[in-house]
Amino acid sequence: MKIAATVILYHPDEIVIENISSYINSVEKLYIVDNTEMPLNEIRDALKKFPNAIYLNDRENKGIAARLNQVSNLASNDGYDWLLTMDQDSSFPNESFINYLSCTNSFEEKEKVSMFGISFDKKVAGSNICNSIKVNHLITSGSLINLNLMPAIGRFDEKLFIDEVDFEYCLRSIVNGFNIIQFDNIFLMHNLGQTSYHRSFKTTKLTSRVLHSPVRIYYITRNFLYVQSKYKETFPDEINLRRKVLFNRIKNNILYNKERFKVINYVLKGFRDYKKNRLGKLE
Repeated sequence: MKIAATVILYHPDEIVIENISSYINSVEKLYIVDNTEMPLNEIRDALKKFPNAIYLNDRENKGIAARLNQVSNLASNDGYDWLLTMDQDSSFPNESFINYLSCTNSFEEKEKVSMFGISFDKKVAGSNICNSIKVNHLITSGSLINLNLMPAIGRFDEKLFIDEVDFEYCLRSIVNGFNIIQFDNIFLMHNLGQTSYHRSFKTTKLTSRVLHSPVRIYYITRNFLYVQSKYKETFPDEINLRRKVLFNRIKNNILYNKERFKVINYVLKGFRDYKKNRLGKLE
């Protein structure tokens, strides 16, 4: 397997250097794509010091899908077969990435796998055994994309801009006859959003909640409705599960987000824009 990696940035802080260091020495090349319109000089200069990295910034936020397509083309042209895709807030603990590469290398019929991925919400303690399962969905961060299959599957859907980009690509891969494989024995340190603690209105217990900006809630709402319209007949159980997750996200942000009224407005706007087929970047 000839592997390159990419990390897509948006207003990163210094932690991104440490996160990148957890995997950069195990890949041949890293494409750093910065969506920040005005990147900070000190962070940009630090990123450029990685010897096997290429830093790309055109001072425009083009979202996730377009950047994944951009880097997939670059990596394919540079002769790579697989692309590791990372978020700026993700990292591999200890020897996890080495174990990950070992599991993917030893996996039989990898030519039929569109994406390999790993666990991020639970850690299997002390296991180096490659425990692979077939799934319907992986998150982008920590996934290995089979670049050789992209001509058959198609590019990432740029109508989505951000959110649901990974979910839609996974479902489309399965529709085209390819597999999505997750290794439960590999763990990724990953942040899904801003976590804060609030007292439940129902139980009065103090619990953690993942909150998002109103604009992010807009994309989450609009893009789910778009993906639902494409795949609800083919993957009814998966879509129903994602709908419940969406409702729970909206509920938490309305109840606990300080910008709750703005959240409500953006949820409604997401619904209206979906109905009017207004996709892509929110202007």
